[in-house]
Amino acid sequence: MPSKFTDKLNRILHPKEHESSIQPETAQKKKPELSAQGKTIQKTEPQQQNKPRPENESREKSKDKRTDRINDLKNFMGHVIEPEERTLKNYIDFNFWKSKRELYKELREKEKQDQNVYQNLFNGASPTLEYYILTVLSCLIATTGLLQGSTATIIGAMIVAPLMTPILAFSLGVIWGDLPLIRTSSFSLFKGIVISLVISSALAFSIPMEGYSSEVTARTAPTIFDIIVAFASGLVGAYGSANKRISNTLVGIAIAVALMPPLCTIGIGIGTLNQEVASGAALLFLINLVSISLAGAIVFWAMEIHPIAVEGGSVRKRALYQIILSIIILAAISVPVFVYMKHGFLVNRATRTAGEIIQNELPDVTLIELKLTEAEEKFRFTATISGPEKPELIKSDLINKKALERDWRIEGIKLMFIKTADIEASEEVLTKPDKK
Repeated sequence: MPSKFTDKLNRILHPKEHESSIQPETAQKKKPELSAQGKTIQKTEPQQQNKPRPENESREKSKDKRTDRINDLKNFMGHVIEPEERTLKNYIDFNFWKSKRELYKELREKEKQDQNVYQNLFNGASPTLEYYILTVLSCLIATTGLLQGSTATIIGAMIVAPLMTPILAFSLGVIWGDLPLIRTSSFSLFKGIVISLVISSALAFSIPMEGYSSEVTARTAPTIFDIIVAFASGLVGAYGSANKRISNTLVGIAIAVALMPPLCTIGIGIGTLNQEVASGAALLFLINLVSISLAGAIVFWAMEIHPIAVEGGSVRKRALYQIILSIIILAAISVPVFVYMKHGFLVNRATRTAGEIIQNELPDVTLIELKLTEAEEKFRFTATISGPEKPELIKSDLINKKALERDWRIEGIKLMFIKTADIEASEEVLTKPDKK
């Protein structure tokens, strides 16, 4: 009995030694075999690979899941329960936990939606084959429409253009502080711009043109209204990307209208070696690009499209950094745009004023042409008029006086007269036909 009890006790206290002591004979050390010459033959047994058991793998996986769940719960509870709410009275209150549980569910659902927004923008901003195909096709359509002056064709390019997604993805990457998303969206946008410029410039260089259509010239002189349109398009695009109830087609049209046409206009200017067209369209494209990025940052920040576990202070700091930087860039661009827009407004007003005065004072003449010469913020006009009789000299002085009263920038209006007369056939020619 004592020996049996001692054996059991040894088995419990020293299980490994017991297992080694009761190993079968095959597991014990074998005697070395001798060769015919009496030398020892050494046999190398293959080493057994330490393969993890399926039970251990499943146990580790379940342990990792439990750990992730606990950490996830800690992070969310840290955002659900405020520090001032962590009191014994609240901890024993059933309604308190019920309300926090509902809030926890809402936060979880919002995080899923934010992850979907992030994944959609990341996939759309990735330089995939589909992205390149859409970029090439939209550029071909837009360039053809601009060269022809076809508004319907340009609208088709607006629908196909994929350039909106990288810009919005860049704004979201700044809000999240996600460097891979920022890098991916920047590279995709850069590649799309290069492809569009190469295709549009090659088409403009190879296709002969007598002049530029109205669709091209309209995108070479940006105004403040273009900034408003681009900013509004960015708001619609960002809100549509964050809200699944808005159609993606509507978002694509709202953004593409401000991106692909001016980009192709830059290429047309490069292909025709026209610096004025290229620089004007480049300024418009830069305005649209910055405006859309600014609008995206504002929408994503306002809708709190960011991980819940991330501190709000860091998100606010990144959002404000992008917003302030975008506003500074827009302000720097808006100054020359405003100056150019103001100059165009003054020229148009002076031209319209001069034409109205000439028509009012000389109702019997026809205004054929009105040329403008500008010098030191002063405008001088040369008006070519025609009529049956030459106007009196006093009429010319009166026109200059009234023009100066209405607009001090009109320095003078010079009149060039062309006499006209009606040439009518005689009655004999009208009544008698020719006889051959």
